[in-house]
Amino acid sequence: MDITVALAFSEQDAVSLLNWLARTNARILRENPGLPGVYQSGVVYKRETTETWSDYINLLAQGWEDCDSLAAARAGEILARGHRALRPGDGGYKAAKRKKLTRLQAEVFLRTRTKPDEPGLYHCLVRYRVGGRWYFDDPSARLGMLDRRLSSAEVQQRLTLQTQPTKGRRG
Repeated sequence: MDITVALAFSEQDAVSLLNWLARTNARILRENPGLPGVYQSGVVYKRETTETWSDYINLLAQGWEDCDSLAAARAGEILARGHRALRPGDGGYKAAKRKKLTRLQAEVFLRTRTKPDEPGLYHCLVRYRVGGRWYFDDPSARLGMLDRRLSSAEVQQRLTLQTQPTKGRRG
């Protein structure tokens, strides 16, 4: 089913909707534990010509998406699977696995280099918390947005240097 929603752009509203989608994806993954994780699924990054936000099932069926749906899928996976969503090389992996954290806080956030209240290009990323520390993930970079796929460690290094997000605000 396709549902079209037309909104005047608000960064805060976009983040709210993407995190609603992440929670929906978490529910889908909890109800279907046999579904593969984002990085094991074979989906890839591909830029869209028409903006579409897909839930996890539609993402898998399509086989590709851009940053919004990939970030909502990854945040949903972390919400649903906790430490089991992380792999060696992911930030916080060892601590989360050692503590067997079945629930982790995760959310989509936006990053842009445009000035406040000016239209521009946004990029959707994920941040998640293990203990008292936030870690970052960029599913698009890991799934082919750049010239090559970045490893989790490369994403962590780049985003830690570039991004200090605040919930609902530009990173």
